Amino acid sequence: MSITLTSEKPEVQQKGARANFRWTLTEPWDERRLAAFLMTKHRRNDADWTRRPSPFFASLGQTAVECSVPLGDPATLPELERVLTVELKGILAGASQMHEKMAGEGDWRSVPPP
Repeated sequence: MSITLTSEKPEVQQKGARANFRWTLTEPWDERRLAAFLMTKHRRNDADWTRRPSPFFASLGQTAVECSVPLGDPATLPELERVLTVELKGILAGASQMHEKMAGEGDWRSVPPP
């Protein structure tokens, strides 16, 4: 089963120089989904698994993905929301593929990165 958002529109809060975003998922994070998300969110691309920073975070049993980033100009908030939503959708698509591979394996902890 794929990892999907209930809506592409996140809850947004601006607190001073930071913007906080929260997207809701259709299903809560279980071990396999969360592992697939964590494996996918830090990779640079399909060929490069070098760890990169990611502003997105999630917790086991919750139905949300959250993100907190610096905000230079409040006028850029709508564009930042759009960019982060597109990036998150890409991460979730990759995590869904990884999750499908894990679901087909006996011991999902042994599934190597592609």
